[in-house]
Amino acid sequence: MFGKNGAGKSTLAKLICGFEKPTAGRICLAGRDISGDTIKERAQRIGYVMQNPNQMISKPLIWDEVEMALLAGGMSAEERKERVEETLKICGLYPFRKWPVSALSFGQKKRVTIAGILVQRPQMIILDEPTAGQDYHHYTEIMEFLKALNAQGFTIVMITHDMHLMLEYTPRAIVFSEGELLADTTAAHVLNDPDLVERANLKETSLYTLSMACGVEDPQEFTKRFIAYEEAHRKRQEG
Repeated sequence: MFGKNGAGKSTLAKLICGFEKPTAGRICLAGRDISGDTIKERAQRIGYVMQNPNQMISKPLIWDEVEMALLAGGMSAEERKERVEETLKICGLYPFRKWPVSALSFGQKKRVTIAGILVQRPQMIILDEPTAGQDYHHYTEIMEFLKALNAQGFTIVMITHDMHLMLEYTPRAIVFSEGELLADTTAAHVLNDPDLVERANLKETSLYTLSMACGVEDPQEFTKRFIAYEEAHRKRQEG
């Protein structure tokens, strides 16, 4: 989800999670109306990861933080152990399972908060500014991790202001402005549509400016190819 501050992105996320109540319409998940579900019932299927992991973590040890969500679910100790171990491995945190949370980097703490959600096996994970406050290395690390989760079948919804993130990692972009849905399309289309950029009060990307200056006939295709090249180049360097 994309748009300026106050556009309605976080409000929609809160409506989906049940933190706020809609005044009209329905909220459906996998074809089922969940408008009547409680926050607790929705939390079994929808996970919400806040921008700052320190606002979510309440246990001193990684294992305890991830296991906490399962304690009230009636699972046996052995079942919880298997579920937590599996989740920590998915999140790349298993080697640190006995570590204190305080010993982790900001990006690793972000993974702990995601693991705390993922251990409940939700259908959807909503992340508010997943790369905020991170350098390029940790930015790439967390986004590649989320990309891998998505490939495993988890629906990932991101709230972001980062246009580059949107271009490189999201096949679908939902744009809001002043509580109104302006577009549900590809990121490349959004950022190469001058009218939409203006209506959403977004900043014209340098890729679009360059394509116009060079007389490129299809700015969207130019943007897609540039992003694909950049991703391939990064992977070659990492390999």
